[in-house]
Amino acid sequence: MTAETANRSLEQILTQLSADDYYQSPGGRRTLIAYALIAGIPQGARVLDVQCGIGSSAVDVAEAFGASVYGFDDYPAYLAFGRQLANNRGLTKQIDFQAVSGEKAVTSYPEGDFDLVLGLGGGLSDTIPGGFEGGLAAASRWLKPKGAIITGDLIAPGKPSDLMKMVFGQKLHAEDDYLAAIDAAGFDLIYAGRSTTRDWENVASTMARLRARSLDLGPEDERQRQQLTEAARTHPEVAFLNVVARKR
Repeated sequence: MTAETANRSLEQILTQLSADDYYQSPGGRRTLIAYALIAGIPQGARVLDVQCGIGSSAVDVAEAFGASVYGFDDYPAYLAFGRQLANNRGLTKQIDFQAVSGEKAVTSYPEGDFDLVLGLGGGLSDTIPGGFEGGLAAASRWLKPKGAIITGDLIAPGKPSDLMKMVFGQKLHAEDDYLAAIDAAGFDLIYAGRSTTRDWENVASTMARLRARSLDLGPEDERQRQQLTEAARTHPEVAFLNVVARKR
């Protein structure tokens, strides 16, 4: 971390960022920037945003840390929204959004080239072949030594019930299993936190704003995933866990 970054508090950075804030998963901007500070992301970092969606995390990291950010997604309407966000905030020279599928992405980006890999909102779990374990392996491939991941997923605080398995399939990990997978993939946990009531309220507000703008919210499977995420807000068997971890 540079002296310039170290001398700025979380609240200072959040105050300096644009008012554009469109996170579709719990935690959002505050969690992203806090976890990046905890991980010691350097000013001018190279960042890969996996399944970047509408681009909020990419533009925030670019603006907050002067980062060069490469984001990929396979949905054109999301990428168009992200490019407009970057343009509105004067960040087009720092951000490269590309339409890339998960399987192709593994070899589309160079090995050992990034300081930070983002997988917010299930990006590592839902995008790369092999589920969460496959996503972690890809992140390890892309990262420099001691690089970091910031990832977030719906999890079961305890062992998933049969009902939850029917609803979510194999994608819903027990929290202990999720953290164990991160360790097994060669990452040291820095911090993990479940989303708060405020985080969930921010998601609900964001989705209402996006729907009011008639944004194309993705193909059918993406819409279903978002509906499940929103429904999980008040369900005792499901939580949302955000994690920052460092490559060994």
